[in-house]
Amino acid sequence: MAKITKAKQLTDRDKSILTALARCRVLSSNQIKNAYWPEAKERTCLERLERLQKAGFVKEHTIPGEKAGKYLKVFCLGDKGKKWAIGPECGLDRKTVFTHPGKSNEILHQVRTNSVYYRLSSNERATYKIGDVIEIERKVYKGGGGVEVPDAAFVNDEGDEVYVEADTGSYTGKQVKQKVSGFRDKKTIWVCPTSRQSFLVRHGAKGEFFTYSTA
Repeated sequence: MAKITKAKQLTDRDKSILTALARCRVLSSNQIKNAYWPEAKERTCLERLERLQKAGFVKEHTIPGEKAGKYLKVFCLGDKGKKWAIGPECGLDRKTVFTHPGKSNEILHQVRTNSVYYRLSSNERATYKIGDVIEIERKVYKGGGGVEVPDAAFVNDEGDEVYVEADTGSYTGKQVKQKVSGFRDKKTIWVCPTSRQSFLVRHGAKGEFFTYSTA
């Protein structure tokens, strides 16, 4: 197998990946592959990501999945990736671009939340903000002072703000009810394993549901 060298020049696809990571903070290798190499073998995607990693644009992590013995490969921005994202070509705010995927117990939650990102239109993606960014901009914190901050939010093509909330299987019924109450009839997309949808509905969750398999 040929030695993989660092990326020497960013392609348009590379820039799209860096933009997505800047907005989403962390994405799984499968999310990136399905968005940018839908017809290619996984190796093609991973080789390009490795070149970007060697050049300092992205960083790779491996995290546990919902089920014991299952792991996900995820990527976030590296220092050079952030420098590009806050530069003139992308123009994002330095305070809202991260070079770490987050706390270990929150990374999977963020990855699942971001499943919604690639279902959005380009205009909707441009307004997509994860919960950490919402906290910074609104100067509030999840659970602080009774304020419920969603896992992400965006403005849809009709001009309405839409919340995104993910449950990887850990929410209690009480937590779901608190979030529903705190969201105050805001349009919400709930992301969860297929087996969890009925639980969420039973405890008051309503809106659109985006489910996934943990098999």
